[in-house]
Amino acid sequence: MSKLMTDPSWIRAEIVQRILQRFRDALPLYEDMMNVARDINLAAGEEEARRLGRVMHAAIRCASSDELQQIRGMFAVMRNEPVNYYDLREKVSVESTAFRPVAVDEIERNGFRVFCSMLSMDCIPEEHQDFVQSIIDRRHLFDDELKELIAIDAQHGGLDQEQANRFVDKCVDLFTRPEEALVSLAEYETLREINKVAAQVLISNSLAFNHLTPSVASVPAAHAEMQRRGIKTIPVWQGPVGKDVILRQTSCLAPPVVLKFPNGDGTFTTAEYQETFVEFEERLQALTRKGRVRFEGMFASGKAQLTLSEKDDGYADHYYETMQAALSDFPGDPAELWSKGLAYFTYRVDSSVEVPADVSFETAVESGLVKLLPQQYEDFFGPAATNIFNSNIGLEGVSNVGIAKPDAQSSFETLLGQDVVDMYDYYDAIEQESKRSVCESLGIDC
Repeated sequence: MSKLMTDPSWIRAEIVQRILQRFRDALPLYEDMMNVARDINLAAGEEEARRLGRVMHAAIRCASSDELQQIRGMFAVMRNEPVNYYDLREKVSVESTAFRPVAVDEIERNGFRVFCSMLSMDCIPEEHQDFVQSIIDRRHLFDDELKELIAIDAQHGGLDQEQANRFVDKCVDLFTRPEEALVSLAEYETLREINKVAAQVLISNSLAFNHLTPSVASVPAAHAEMQRRGIKTIPVWQGPVGKDVILRQTSCLAPPVVLKFPNGDGTFTTAEYQETFVEFEERLQALTRKGRVRFEGMFASGKAQLTLSEKDDGYADHYYETMQAALSDFPGDPAELWSKGLAYFTYRVDSSVEVPADVSFETAVESGLVKLLPQQYEDFFGPAATNIFNSNIGLEGVSNVGIAKPDAQSSFETLLGQDVVDMYDYYDAIEQESKRSVCESLGIDC
């Protein structure tokens, strides 16, 4: 990169810090949550505390393919690529991808990523689609200056510092919910009756973050600590119970904000609006495609065995016990995960172990000459994301959601204007490069 160009990791970090300050100013609860994260991470040790605690992700929702393509260009300036495709329409009326760094060193510098969902018109009843589209047509997220900065980056491979500062200003404003809603209060209530997710997406002319998520050493510990401090959490933390794979998350609901809803005559009606929540994540080990199929089958089986609802007394204990039992047969030992091809690793030679004659890569691992290092999962877990959304926003009675389609990913990629990075290819490439490097150092064939 030219010395005149601003490091994209600086852009990501600056956006996070600016939005973080706005969250802290507007939500005293957010400062309480950051203190919980700090305490949990310090309890895990100074090294863990240094590694963790950074804000790792946020989420936005858009309303159309035009917006989605502009968003892709915006994140390209930050060198965040669309990774994976998530069809969540059976639960929350959206299709999603995640914009994140795909180079390991970029993640180390600043791994901030944004889960981006697009409202699916397939989930809107046909008789209401014209009304919903009329509101989408009012949205104009990207002004000429932001479009110009995105074009400059695409043409020159980066932005200079002055341009980067302007770009950050524009992004921070776009990611912050304005005080004035896009729709009238009556229109908002109509949208809620049609589809609650559409109401969430279309309430403002923005891509407002509804949460910023720091990483913690233990989501179960953070969940319990929030409850001990009197912070109202979602009923149960989400993710694997008893297995350190994929991702765990938890959250609490923030107080409502007051929005100004336009009446159409220059006056406004003020009303409370509930959306923002505060979330923690605990990133665990990445599973292979084979591992995910096996794990998610067990996870779904556990959910199907639940006999209590979130509102019932004793639900939390019932949930954790049921899910732990459902996942009990999924391997937890790294050697077994590796030998069965269920999880991704990188490798390191243990110089204290003598290299035997005629060693192969497999025997090197089995003898302890080559150590297994679990790869951290950098992506999202759809069931956890939808459960958190449902618990916070209240989608229990939602209907009119769509059914996942076999060609959904290719259709989404056409709308995006780019193929998404396959997360399995991403983890496999890292593992294969590590294996090649170890084999080369040991002088063995792989």
